[in-house]
Amino acid sequence: MRYVPLVLMSLILAAHHSRGGEPGLIGLWLTLPLALFFRRRWIDRALQLVMLAGAAEWVLTITRIIEVRQMIGLPYTRMVLILGAVALCTALSGLLLETRGRKNRLPENDPVWPGLGAFLFAAAIMVPVQLNMDPAGLLLERFLFTGGWWEAAVLAFYAGWLSDRLQDARQIRKLRPKLWLMFSAIFFTQLILGVMGLDKLLMTGKLHLPVPALIAAGPIFRGSGFFMAILFSVSVILVGPAWCSWLCYIGAWDDRFSRKLRRPDRLPPWRNKMRVAVLVVVMGTAFVLGRLGVGTFAAAWLAASFGLLGIGLMIFWSRKAGHMAHCTAYCPMGWVATRLGKVSPWRLKITPACTDCGACTPACRYDALYPEDVLRRQPGEACTLCGDCLSNCPTGSIGINFPGMTPSRARMVFLGMVSAMHAAWIGVARL
Repeated sequence: MRYVPLVLMSLILAAHHSRGGEPGLIGLWLTLPLALFFRRRWIDRALQLVMLAGAAEWVLTITRIIEVRQMIGLPYTRMVLILGAVALCTALSGLLLETRGRKNRLPENDPVWPGLGAFLFAAAIMVPVQLNMDPAGLLLERFLFTGGWWEAAVLAFYAGWLSDRLQDARQIRKLRPKLWLMFSAIFFTQLILGVMGLDKLLMTGKLHLPVPALIAAGPIFRGSGFFMAILFSVSVILVGPAWCSWLCYIGAWDDRFSRKLRRPDRLPPWRNKMRVAVLVVVMGTAFVLGRLGVGTFAAAWLAASFGLLGIGLMIFWSRKAGHMAHCTAYCPMGWVATRLGKVSPWRLKITPACTDCGACTPACRYDALYPEDVLRRQPGEACTLCGDCLSNCPTGSIGINFPGMTPSRARMVFLGMVSAMHAAWIGVARL
């Protein structure tokens, strides 16, 4: 019975939006009660917040009714009282989740903030996108009126679930590669469908090649179009070089090929110099081609050839070495991310409690935890804060660090942020 008010208020809100012809919001309110099947404290808090948003919708409706009825000279007191009571019941329906019966069904050790924080951060990213972007930034909005709100809610709950799961360090190495590959699959499915004619799946309706180097090289060539470069820079400032291990659409392929070898070999010491040289050549070529007025078609063929060469390196070098050779020795944006990531305060720290057991070394596919790095108590420059090493450390001597935070809180906040950004990036129009 404690769930009946929330379900009932959700149905009434669905009926309200049905009257307004808003199918996306109808879907949101009809599916929201399904979250009750997930017995986690953060889920209850998230549901309470969503029901408060529903109550706010009733208040806005009351305001609109008052304005309309005042204009045409009709009374509105009774309508205000009725809808005011509905708004109050909507707000209170979430509080019934605080009953002892519901709490007894939740796990004893059930922290709220890992999941709720990611839920709120994901919502903070997607709500402005839904409100301000034209054309719509959230994909479902392009196919279903008000569908962006439904999509934002689902992805915010997904972000909370992922962050909650990742608090167990043993889950990071299991979950991250799988979900990262899923992210890449969604990205390239969107690309393929966009190329086939569904231009609603593309950000502007115009195709941009999915080669990470073009994030910087494209604006240098064109002299305009800095959106992706700005988005990349903001992401790196927020979560450091974790862009490479959580948000890059190509890196998941390199990760998959590198895992063909159970224990990674060493990459040659000149790998970083090679990546710097590639960066200089790519950016220099983009600048020269742009200033010479070379056509977009010719430049696109060069960019596509660069991307295909990178895939070849994944297949033949990463697969053989067990390290992500494309990401650590070839991709220019990987070098930029690790350098620009120094601006971000997030760091991977190895504490003095480390026993030099070497368990972390085979977990790192980014060429950043060789035995000499562990002895120095500092990961190599290619570290992307992927967190895979946290799963392997038997003494818990490796952790995410943020100035002024305890290691446990820093890890919670960091994983919440990358989970939220990963979820939000799934739902937006790209390319």
